[in-house]
Amino acid sequence: MPKIHFFTQADNQPPKAQKEPPTIKAKYRLTNWPEYNKSLINRGFTTLWLDQNTLDHWYFEGPRVAGGLFHYSEQCIQAALALKAVFRPHERPVAFRQTQGLIQSLLDVMKMELQVPSYTQLCRRQARINAFIPPTPPRDIPSERIYIVLDSTGLKVYGEGEWKVKKHGADKRRTWRKLHLAVDEATSELHAVELTTNAISDADMVKPLVANITYPIARSSGDGAYDQVKVYEELETRRIEPVIPPRCNAVIWTDEAGNDLIHPRNEAIRQIDCVGLAEWKRQIGYHRRSKAETGMFRWKTTFGERLSTRLLANQQAEARVKASCLNRLTKLGMPKAVKQVPT
Repeated sequence: MPKIHFFTQADNQPPKAQKEPPTIKAKYRLTNWPEYNKSLINRGFTTLWLDQNTLDHWYFEGPRVAGGLFHYSEQCIQAALALKAVFRPHERPVAFRQTQGLIQSLLDVMKMELQVPSYTQLCRRQARINAFIPPTPPRDIPSERIYIVLDSTGLKVYGEGEWKVKKHGADKRRTWRKLHLAVDEATSELHAVELTTNAISDADMVKPLVANITYPIARSSGDGAYDQVKVYEELETRRIEPVIPPRCNAVIWTDEAGNDLIHPRNEAIRQIDCVGLAEWKRQIGYHRRSKAETGMFRWKTTFGERLSTRLLANQQAEARVKASCLNRLTKLGMPKAVKQVPT
C-alpha cells in the first residue's frame, strides 16, 4: 500500500531566518569625576553670577542724553536675568518679583548698600540689552579655525502638558518657538543663538548664525534639513566645508548644459552610492554633529522646555541670557568619558 504524506502549512513556508544577535550598547566611563563634581557644586555659587566686577559697575555710567536715563547698568540687569534663569525649578519659573527679592536678600547678606532694580525695570529692559556673551578663545591659538555644528529645537510658550495631550489630544492653544544653536564641536560652547517662530526653517537661519560667529570656521555640520542650495552657497561664500548628508531622494546637481557640477554634495552622493550612508557618515565624521543634540539636551535639563516671557523680543533676550549662562557652566567643567572596550 502506498505511503501517503500529508502536507501541512508549515511545509510550504520557507525556513525562518536566524535572528541576528542583539547589538551591545556601548558603555562609557567617566575619567574626571572629581573635577566635574566640583564644577557641579560651583554652579550654585551666587558669586558666579553676581561677581565683583558687576557690583563695581552696578549703576549706569554712560553719557547723559535727553529724556529718561538708565539708573542701572547692563551688567546689573544681565546678572539679575541670569539669576532668574538659573535659580529656578523647571516647571515653576521664578518671576521678576521673586528675582527682585532674591537680589535684595543677597545684597543684605553681603552688607552692600546698593539699590535693587524693581521687577518692572527688569521686565522693560530685558529686551534692550545685548545679553549674549560669546565664548572666549577656546584654544591656545585664537586664529585656529573651529568646527561648528548646527541644529534647532522647540521651546514651549504655553499649552497643555504632555500627559493631557496623550490622554485627550492637543488643543489649539499650543505655541512654540524655535531655538537655533551653533555649537563648537570641540568645546561644546555656544557661539551663536537665535530664537524665531515656527515659520522660520533651519536653512534660513544658517546665514545669521554663521555671521554672528567671530572666529574663523573650518567646517559646519547639520542634518538633512540643511540640505538646500542656499545653505551650500552661504558656506561656500565663507569658505566653510559643509558636512551635510544628502536626502534619500537626492540627485546629482547639473548646470544648464546638463553637465555634472563639481560640488561637495555631488561628491557625497557618489560616495554614498559606493559605500553606503552609514559608512559615509563614519568616514566623514558626521556623528560629531551629535554635539548639537547634546547642547539641546543640556539646555532643556538646565532651564526646562518652556519660555517664561510672552513677547517675541523678550523671549529672544531670554534665550540669549540662557545661552550665556550655559557657556559659563561649560567653562566650569565638562565630563570626560572614554568608551569601554568589551572584554
